[in-house]
Amino acid sequence: MDYIMQEMPDLQKTGEKKYYPKVKHVNCIPHKTIVSWFMTMTNMSRHTIEGVMSELPDALNAFLSNGHSVKIEGFGTFDLILGQLSEEDIEDVEARKKVGANQSGVYIKKINFSPDREWLNDLRNSTTLHQVQNMKERLGVSSTMEERLRMALEYIEKNGYMQIRDYTQLTGLSRSKATRELKAFCADPNSGIQADGNGSHKVFVKR
Repeated sequence: MDYIMQEMPDLQKTGEKKYYPKVKHVNCIPHKTIVSWFMTMTNMSRHTIEGVMSELPDALNAFLSNGHSVKIEGFGTFDLILGQLSEEDIEDVEARKKVGANQSGVYIKKINFSPDREWLNDLRNSTTLHQVQNMKERLGVSSTMEERLRMALEYIEKNGYMQIRDYTQLTGLSRSKATRELKAFCADPNSGIQADGNGSHKVFVKR
């Protein structure tokens, strides 16, 4: 598996450069690929596999929504993490409705997943880590916005769509700068890029 050393934002303005390792994602494996993999590895039919996979979210919902944690043997444990809105947002009916908060502003913030220790160790032992250079380093100089647009279009042409994290890995930009730049591309009708979806489901496709 390839990874890059991503520069951390210098929030304290110290001028000191610090880096952290970050996975260089190839793409997002779609549902149908997982189903095909199960068919290859087992004797189960596509219908059976898809039936089980489609029911899994409902099964998790049924138990998690009643205060249980859910353990899948050999995989890991799921738990709910709660959050609470600010006093200002608690008074805002729309803000409460948006996240499904109760009258006290308490809502389900996220689902925490703790991997099974043995499974995690197997993953570690079966993965070979290899550092590669990010796009900025390969260019040898700071890329221009026009060069980054070209890289983005080439990536979308190859993969069908692009996420913000894909763009940060392509360009070496921080997430905040990458978000601003993609927003500028989408606002330009001549860029060839437009956004599709909202929030965490937002992707960028050819216009």
